[in-house]
Amino acid sequence: MKAAQRWLSWLGISLLLHAAGCATDRTAVGNSLMSQPTQRKEGVAEHYRAGCPDVLALEVRDRPEFTGQFPVGVDGRIDLGDYGKPRVEGRTTKEIIAVIGEEIGAAPENVKVEIAKFRSQHLLLFGEVVGSQRSLPYHGQETVLDLLQRVGGITKGAEPRDVYVVRAHLGENQRPEVIRVDLDAITLKNDHRTNIRLLPYDQIYVGETRRSQVERAIPPWVRSLYTPVDAKDSGRPSVGLPTAN
Repeated sequence: MKAAQRWLSWLGISLLLHAAGCATDRTAVGNSLMSQPTQRKEGVAEHYRAGCPDVLALEVRDRPEFTGQFPVGVDGRIDLGDYGKPRVEGRTTKEIIAVIGEEIGAAPENVKVEIAKFRSQHLLLFGEVVGSQRSLPYHGQETVLDLLQRVGGITKGAEPRDVYVVRAHLGENQRPEVIRVDLDAITLKNDHRTNIRLLPYDQIYVGETRRSQVERAIPPWVRSLYTPVDAKDSGRPSVGLPTAN
């Protein structure tokens, strides 16, 4: 029992000393990430291309019969009743406005189209992000920072220097590529060169710190044996490990 306590004490201090120089920076990155000005609205909606089963929100001035939500069908069209079924798949909202305006005889400036529900394309998110690893709707060409803000940020165990985007280039006859994202530079130095805009089906991976990996690997029954080392006795900073729930 005492041997296990001594081993855990030594491990805890070693982890603390190893991570001391980086912990402050990682905390600063996490805090700064959520407070950064968003670029999500800068050209994102304009470049999104609709598809089945997205839902469009349509509004036409002085034409209330066209105000509402219209799902994109499997044929890539929306149903405008007596005015037909214009094809909207693969088109941006600006292009859809032109198509609908011509279809119903309305000036483009009187037609408003937005994506009400994003359903046709997705991103895959892995690693140390708030919430579970998951598939989430693609909203257009958001930046990596915008996406991480959208999901609530990164965890305390995240390693900002270990963030990557895997781009499969599906259907483009290109080899997949791995793009490194420097969250440190983006959030702390305002250097957005690696803050790339995302494409459909990109995979975003946020790595985990070595300390977090080791602490997570310690069995709960071992954690319950741990007694923090007193800084006065050791001459070093005290450290504790999470206790079992």
